[in-house]
Amino acid sequence: MRTQIVPVIIGLTSAVTMCSWSAARAATFDFNQLKNISSRPIDSDNRLQLFGNPADKQGYTAFFNLDPSALDSGHADISLNASGNGAPYYVTGRQGSPEVPASGATRTSTVADIVGFPSLSNYLTNNSIPLSSIGFSFSRKSDRDFTKTWNLGNDRLGEDWFASPDSPIEERIYKANPDDVETFLSFGTTKILSFGYSNIYSVLNYGPTTALADDIDSAFTDPLTATKVAGLDPLAEGLANALLQDVNAAGGRVQLVIQDNDVQLPTFTTGNGFGVLNFQLVGSLRAVRPATVPEPHSALGLLVFGTLGGVFYLKKRKLNMKQR
Repeated sequence: MRTQIVPVIIGLTSAVTMCSWSAARAATFDFNQLKNISSRPIDSDNRLQLFGNPADKQGYTAFFNLDPSALDSGHADISLNASGNGAPYYVTGRQGSPEVPASGATRTSTVADIVGFPSLSNYLTNNSIPLSSIGFSFSRKSDRDFTKTWNLGNDRLGEDWFASPDSPIEERIYKANPDDVETFLSFGTTKILSFGYSNIYSVLNYGPTTALADDIDSAFTDPLTATKVAGLDPLAEGLANALLQDVNAAGGRVQLVIQDNDVQLPTFTTGNGFGVLNFQLVGSLRAVRPATVPEPHSALGLLVFGTLGGVFYLKKRKLNMKQR
């Protein structure tokens, strides 16, 4: 069992999976420094600003096996200037926390503000719907075991996480079985939009010193597909349709980006053999247009076209040389 809980809590304020950003610092993560994670946060003029406070039974949870010899106890920091308190193995929205007694959480965060999303804004106004009625959640499905949430897999350096003693950058890739987890928007406690699966990418820069104040962390997903939940009542369906209209107009996908400029110490508890840290969630759900790449058949077509063009050019050149 880990014997120094307070240092772990303090260290994980900057080192934990889903990310915290130091207060009173305007620095942002330089994603050009990443060497292994190709995904990036995408800028958007259409954002649902999210906030989840542990005191309100919201936020996100990082947890780890209290047995240090267990695979899911997490790994030690090796990056330059790292805190040395290690990385938790699991991450989930608060409603998937293994803490005892149970948290009673029904969502990860609440939509606190809207940037863009004109159809949604009009629908809320016209129907006198409070913005706080919309929630965002990510978690294991309720009938799955706690360990089925996003995790570090084999927790293997060079496979699930990337770091070097010569660099202050650490990259972590949290994965899950897509059938075991869910990400969605809710109206009250009713799911209205569900999103496809993505890994969760946690990236950390431990800064020029070992002090926590110069650490910069971020976390994000790949762009996700939004799907309306079937069987909604008219009011909820209208809300879902307004959201989808705005998402489609802005590019057709959504992306979760977490960034907290007001770091709060997490609450610590235990449950089901795990050490549990509950953090506030500050971030945004963005309507985005994902970067496009050629389909395999399209790329093959371009390759064939280029090859044939090259052959034609060589044949024509040889013919011209013979005619001289």
